[in-house]
Amino acid sequence: MTGNTYVDDIQNAVLLFSNPVWSGSDSIPSTVIRNITALSSDIAYSAEINDNITILSSKYAPTSNGIIQGLMYVPDLDSDDPCRELESAYVPSTAVRQSDLPPSDYNLIALVPWYNGSCTKSYLSAAAVDPIRAYITYKPDNTSGKPPDVNNEQWNLHDSGAWKTDSKFPIYAVSGLIGSSMMKQLSLYSGNVSSVPYGQNITALYSPDADDYVRIWSQIHVSTANTLPTLWIFILVCVAVLLVVVVAISLFIHYVHRKRRASLRRRVVSGEVNLEAMNIKRVTVPIEHIEKFPLFTYNYEPKSNISSTFPNLPRGAAQSHVRNDSLGIDETISSNSAPAVWEKAMASPAVISHLACLTAVSTATDYQPTCMICSESFRHRVTIIRELPCGHIYHPHCIDEYLSEQSSLCPQCKALLLPRGYSPKITNAMVRRERAIRRLRSRVIVEDSDAESAVVTSN
Repeated sequence: MTGNTYVDDIQNAVLLFSNPVWSGSDSIPSTVIRNITALSSDIAYSAEINDNITILSSKYAPTSNGIIQGLMYVPDLDSDDPCRELESAYVPSTAVRQSDLPPSDYNLIALVPWYNGSCTKSYLSAAAVDPIRAYITYKPDNTSGKPPDVNNEQWNLHDSGAWKTDSKFPIYAVSGLIGSSMMKQLSLYSGNVSSVPYGQNITALYSPDADDYVRIWSQIHVSTANTLPTLWIFILVCVAVLLVVVVAISLFIHYVHRKRRASLRRRVVSGEVNLEAMNIKRVTVPIEHIEKFPLFTYNYEPKSNISSTFPNLPRGAAQSHVRNDSLGIDETISSNSAPAVWEKAMASPAVISHLACLTAVSTATDYQPTCMICSESFRHRVTIIRELPCGHIYHPHCIDEYLSEQSSLCPQCKALLLPRGYSPKITNAMVRRERAIRRLRSRVIVEDSDAESAVVTSN
């Protein structure tokens, strides 16, 4: 058997064995004739011990149906063993020895008092050479309580517990009172049929042969704890703990990723991070927002025309063609008009940049003769254009398709054209890339600073 064992009970009964019949080279082995205790319990010894049993060693020989059984006896010590002199005080001289048992090869169960450590070793050594299946011991103190645990000092034989591991049979301890009672009964059932208790009754009932044996047969019912359910429970607990740890780690990682996505989303909304400019993600502008960019009719007059028409203007222009939200309609504002009207027109982002000839530096609203997407030239007062917030102008179909399908940046100045507060869907990959770029930039800045410091020091 494997696993932890438990003793359910010890049952003792009296059996009647036949004496082997020898006839030259042939023999008839001894057999059990009757279980006297089972048939007539009033005329035979019986005992059932259900408690106060301590397991000192659980190593035992194979059993059938959880039962260790055999004829009870006291092992014989060597003739020169000094324990033989001490034995007489604890073991009756008529106690059953192996020589008092039927000569057939029956299993044996030893009953030995534990009165001396060295003598216990001698008994264990003597029992080891017999066909023993179990070893029952007791302290001869007539106590009725359960014997102490195996780790108690009274079981110490000063061999570091080798007696427990070296024994090839299980060792059990019973109370002193029960052990002494069993030893007394063992001494009564050692002679022939007529000398045992109720021998005459047994003879009258079963008519045994005078040489037959009436001996005590002991059965130890043991149970083995099934380790398989315990193992499965352990495995399930380990799996459950592992799942809890995995789920906890997963939830923590998801929480961290969510916080990082929210942080990046806030920085994108505030304009701190430009995903497309950092080459993190290609972002497109919602078509609804693109349609809000104003449409105008392209209107540009060469510098010579402006100068000849308004020679006395120090800056500005006497008249200019203003882009109106009404497609294809030009409005002309003259110098004779109210100054407020002129100033308003000049301040409006819709003013055509034909006054660029009066400006020394070109800006986004200066002369833009072609669409930078399709490279097609604009036609004066014919081509419809869309102006971006940065001031650059394009064909509506060109810039609309570009912004809605390719990029959210102006093709020329790379100005961000997304709606205010707009952010695309932020993913973990975008967060990782942005963090990597940020770390890389910090290292580059540190290295550049170190290089500048080195140059200053050398100077």
